[in-house]
Amino acid sequence: MIFHEVSIIEKLGAEIRYNTVIGKDITIEDLASDGYKAVFLGMGAPESSKMRCEGEDKGYEGFMPGVNYLAESARGRKVLTGKKVVVIGGGNVAMDCVRTSKRFGFEEVRLLYRRTEAEMPADAHEIREAREEGVIFDFLVTPVGIVSEGNRVTGIECIRMALGEPDDSGRRRPVPQKGSEFVIDCDAVIPAVGQVCRVDMAFPNGNGLVSAWKTLVADGTTFQTNEGHIFGGGDCVTGPRTLIAALTAGKHAARYIDDYLNGGECRPKDADLLETVATSPELFKEKKSFCYPGFTEKEEGSVLDPTVRINGFDEVEGPLSPSRARIEAERCLRCYRLLMAAV
Repeated sequence: MIFHEVSIIEKLGAEIRYNTVIGKDITIEDLASDGYKAVFLGMGAPESSKMRCEGEDKGYEGFMPGVNYLAESARGRKVLTGKKVVVIGGGNVAMDCVRTSKRFGFEEVRLLYRRTEAEMPADAHEIREAREEGVIFDFLVTPVGIVSEGNRVTGIECIRMALGEPDDSGRRRPVPQKGSEFVIDCDAVIPAVGQVCRVDMAFPNGNGLVSAWKTLVADGTTFQTNEGHIFGGGDCVTGPRTLIAALTAGKHAARYIDDYLNGGECRPKDADLLETVATSPELFKEKKSFCYPGFTEKEEGSVLDPTVRINGFDEVEGPLSPSRARIEAERCLRCYRLLMAAV
């Protein structure tokens, strides 16, 4: 599918250069010298965050970061073997890793998370469906070291946690409990504790374009940086988010790049500013209350039985029936109430 889409883009006249790293094989200054009057950076957040766990950099067989694991799985490759696998993390990538592992036939799939289920950032339905598929959840647990024999993973040493005072994220900080260390036997370990950007590779000197988090600093509406000809969007700007958010950033940035090329400047459009308010995450929090009555719950489609879906990678969610789709469409078409309540 991806190669088909690439061929369409090439037929439209785009040139795609593979195996080329910005900041290594070519610089942004080189692009300007070649006559490119605008540059869009969308390199994402391709590297896994570290667990700060002893042994994670030893290159043990049976240890693989979640992003790499999913990339190999998408290519149809089962790169980890054994009967027991442990995944560390609480987001949707961690959910993808445990559910993929079930489909690859691991007999025991265990997920470790340092806080409680209430603090997990993963979607509620992902957690629910992973549990239905037989994934074991261990909360208030964090790894401290990889256990190995020779050059192969044989287990993971952990320590139990308790929740303390809230940290900068607003969630209660997990505090290690001395003397509570224990070992979980396993054949594979998959850390999925977050992703990091490497935008700094494109700007060795920073130039005010790179934040302390190594993300690109760009306007949230126009996607333009303080270097007028440089634009950026997606995970390299926001940090790890969804595919849809990255696609949206690319689409909007293209319009502002066109404005820049034709007029030399970018000014936020009223419609985009309104959309920013209308799509504010605050408006869609599950427990958010509004002054207008009459909201209806989201219609849920059919889902394959857990005993069936773990046997392969077929689509899990089915479509809505015509009658339920009509109800859902009516519900969604009333979302203007959210904006009215916010304003």
